[in-house]
Amino acid sequence: MEHSCPHCGKPLPDGASFCPYCAHGLNRRQQLEPPRCVGGILRRAAKALGLLVLAAAVLLGLAQMRKPKTYTGQGSLTYTDQDGTYELVLGDSGSRQDPTAVYTVHTPLEEEHGRFIHLFINEKATGSDVTELFIQNKIVAHRVEVVPDEPTDHGVTLEEPSLVNIINLGCSFQSNVRWTGSSPDVTIRWTLHMKNGDTLCLEQRQIVEPLALRRYTAEDLPMETLGQLQQSINRLSNELPPDVMAEICLPPVEYVGTLNLSGYPIRLYGSRNGDQCTTIRGGIRVKGQGDDANRIADIEFHGPGVGLEVTAPVKVSGCSFQGYETAVATKNCKRVELYDCLLTDNTVGLSLAAQMGENRVEQCRLAGNGTGILLPSGNSVAQVEIINCVLEQNGVNLDNQGGFPLSLTDTAVT
Repeated sequence: MEHSCPHCGKPLPDGASFCPYCAHGLNRRQQLEPPRCVGGILRRAAKALGLLVLAAAVLLGLAQMRKPKTYTGQGSLTYTDQDGTYELVLGDSGSRQDPTAVYTVHTPLEEEHGRFIHLFINEKATGSDVTELFIQNKIVAHRVEVVPDEPTDHGVTLEEPSLVNIINLGCSFQSNVRWTGSSPDVTIRWTLHMKNGDTLCLEQRQIVEPLALRRYTAEDLPMETLGQLQQSINRLSNELPPDVMAEICLPPVEYVGTLNLSGYPIRLYGSRNGDQCTTIRGGIRVKGQGDDANRIADIEFHGPGVGLEVTAPVKVSGCSFQGYETAVATKNCKRVELYDCLLTDNTVGLSLAAQMGENRVEQCRLAGNGTGILLPSGNSVAQVEIINCVLEQNGVNLDNQGGFPLSLTDTAVT
């Protein structure tokens, strides 16, 4: 079969690959694709891999940010969450800004003592109280425990913490710790579990230094007059070692004037012989710092003026106060306890001013006073417990000028 050139129309010989007349090629050419660039593919793959690595790093960082953390501190710690930065402080009711990492107590071997330990929570930047808000909104669980150095029966107990409001100091998370003079040194640990998974561990070390009691009578020391008694107390304060506490058994005589107990804790015990008993016509001034309590027992006080003026911890039992402007006046001390006392015919029976810590009035009778118990305004009373007392026939039984929280248990007010 004869073929013709598609370009010029001339006849073509068999098997021709081009036209011999017009020289046009007769075979169809195949269109070839240029080779692809391998480097571009690698660059795009590397870019995608880099994005994946970056995304993984961001996710890991977010995961690390949400990972629960544990914060620890001795006496205080700083904690930061999404809402702000806070300072947690373990201390007493004297100040919410001063942490106490180590607390030393002096206790006679055979006696049990107690104190309140406070957890204050402040906003770091301003120092303002955020304790109640923090505890109610951020904590899911808490625990306070005694951690002994050795697994022994340490005899230290803790009460379940509770929120308390300390006037002029704000709110605190409070627990009562009790021990004896034979208790070993322990660590008191607070653990707070936060809603975001964080854990806060705050510790305070309690050191117990045992005290030996040394008793003195009129046969050992001159104490027939107030002057002799004051000189004897001053001498004991200077001579006795710090691990010895003096117990002075007073004779059934009458002392006139003011006796000063300052610094060194002293225990004064009155006595009775028939109709005669230890009497003070004047008063006693108790001054000092720290937690070592003076004790005054079984003494009759007769006014005027102030019968017992206290600025240091004191425990009073079995005493009577009559005819004073203020029978018992306390100010700026950590603990005052009255047991089985009689306060009658005074202008003010008991005045608790600027008190801190534990204050207890138990099995006392306050009668015929102008004011039975006075809590002046501007006070900083941490806690006042009135237990099984009688307040009767006073002009004002209880004058709580500052509206402070009181605990009245089995107390008759008429």
